[in-house]
Amino acid sequence: MNKYFDFFLNLFRWPVAIFLLFSIPALIDSFNYFDFKTERFYAFAGGAILYFAMMIIVGSNVYRTMQIISHELTHTVFALLTFHDAGKIRINPDGSGGSMQVKGGGNWLITLSPYFFPLFAFLYMLIMPGLLQIGQNHWLVHLFYGYLIAYYWATIIDQVHPKQTDIIREGYLFSTIIIVGSNLYISGLALAFNSQQWDGIVKYLRMVHKFNLQYWPKIMAFIGV
Repeated sequence: MNKYFDFFLNLFRWPVAIFLLFSIPALIDSFNYFDFKTERFYAFAGGAILYFAMMIIVGSNVYRTMQIISHELTHTVFALLTFHDAGKIRINPDGSGGSMQVKGGGNWLITLSPYFFPLFAFLYMLIMPGLLQIGQNHWLVHLFYGYLIAYYWATIIDQVHPKQTDIIREGYLFSTIIIVGSNLYISGLALAFNSQQWDGIVKYLRMVHKFNLQYWPKIMAFIGV
């Protein structure tokens, strides 16, 4: 089963990359349409600032270990989602990295998933609407969401570098396009969810699609297609 799924994913390897590459102008433009003068955004931003402040106070080594754990867990989740058997997670004692063996060879989605999927933030998103309904201190809910998104951003900043084995395995060009394009998407989706939860995500995707329809003909004309 996993071999067929990997073959299917490989067929869409570069089409996905090209889609993300062509979407970058629309994604950048989409940030101009967010209202950053709201209590929800202030709480979100406060959570992000709190994360980086705690990282400085507690020490980056402690947070780096947690980042490695989330990195390997994300590999594991996407291995299972693409019908692969995931082996045990191993964390290097010196905190320099970790590993997770995938039976069946794996695929680019498994390899690059930690660089575009905020696992802990996504799990929190599943319960966040309920917390907003039952709780009174909504700003705390948004603050913790901002904390988790900052945790993801810090992980990306720390783990994306030229010697990263995952990036080398999938190639610098492909990995760069996937990581940059998908993280522009993720950042926009995070802001949209913080604003209006799942309805905000639907509206954001529609907005990006609308912008793509405006930008893509210009991009095609520019490259002479």
